[in-house]
Amino acid sequence: MRGTRRVSKLTDRLDALGRVAPAPMGFAPRPRATASATMLLLGSAPAEDAGVYADAEELDAIVLTDADDLAADATPLEALERKIWGVSIGEIDFEGLDRLKEKGCDFVVPSSDDHPATILRDDDMARGYEVDTSLTESVARALEFLPVDFLFLTPPKSPWPLKLSTLIELESTIGLVGSHFILRVEQPPSAGDLEVVRNLPVDALMIDLTATSNGDLKKYRDRIDALPPRKPRSGAADHSDATVPQTGSLTGGHQHDQEDDDWYDRAPSR
Repeated sequence: MRGTRRVSKLTDRLDALGRVAPAPMGFAPRPRATASATMLLLGSAPAEDAGVYADAEELDAIVLTDADDLAADATPLEALERKIWGVSIGEIDFEGLDRLKEKGCDFVVPSSDDHPATILRDDDMARGYEVDTSLTESVARALEFLPVDFLFLTPPKSPWPLKLSTLIELESTIGLVGSHFILRVEQPPSAGDLEVVRNLPVDALMIDLTATSNGDLKKYRDRIDALPPRKPRSGAADHSDATVPQTGSLTGGHQHDQEDDDWYDRAPSR
């Protein structure tokens, strides 16, 4: 996962979250610096309904499900030519991946682990992967070295209203892998809950478009756009540098020094 470089519009958007756009060079009056969005909104829908959501301005990207026919057909997908889109797909070979790429597919997500590993072919399309809060350290370690660019995280139940126990459960998963996390949700969060999960950090929300009303779609967009800038996490390393925690004893001299201090505290004075 670390060190992967792809020509993907979605990963470019994820990497740019919260960054301030550089001012143009030269002596002309400079416009006020503006920061990019600090969170994205993705929607999923069956591939046969792609045209229905092509003009949804609230969405940053669309994930097409049941997309096997798209990979088998070389016909251009004109409905989404101005949209960032990808597929969640199962059985696929290299020829199918090539056809998707030619259509303008930006990213691919395996729909389950039971499908051929060819779906993770290293090419210019980005790769996503589905996880939940039962993610283990061993799987997290493997994901660090696979060509996976972002993770879809499905909580066991709706996280709203956000409870401390749910927050801890989400953080325990997000802290295992240095990756962009996209949280699957079923209803709009409050502004406060959205800011808290964004700061974990969660980089995007994923919604099922077939179960989302136009009113709720606008709520998602308005609340994401109203988010304040993301503050640095005090006492924590940058998420992009996150690594899987090591089990066993702590490394380095810090633990030994602490034990020495504890021994001196317990030792009788003379």
